[in-house]
Amino acid sequence: MGQVFPLSVAEQGYVDFEIVSALRASTGSKRYGEIVEDVVFSLTEKVTALMQNAREREFAEAERLAAKIGVIARQIGLKGVAQVASAAQDCGARADYTALSAVSVRLARMAERSLFSLIEFDAQAP
Repeated sequence: MGQVFPLSVAEQGYVDFEIVSALRASTGSKRYGEIVEDVVFSLTEKVTALMQNAREREFAEAERLAAKIGVIARQIGLKGVAQVASAAQDCGARADYTALSAVSVRLARMAERSLFSLIEFDAQAP
């Protein structure tokens, strides 16, 4: 039997705000805002494509996209997104349609929650 992934109704964001703060401090407020905007666009696009790949059973492409999502997420401090992306990558590698479908939906929820956390953090910064 495959691995069970518990799903909560409201997925937590799991953002590492130390990484986020360091990135903001090193790039400045304006550039940090641009980076967040780029990440929002990129992750949204990639997660949507991953979900489409899952539906179409394109496992190799889903695995590749999950790896890219994980890299982007780790770079900006989205620990939860990186963890779920790793699980999606594993599901793609195993060509497990059911698990990949479930994990891709969880990844979308996790990314949404985490990105909102980043945007809120940016809005509260001085």
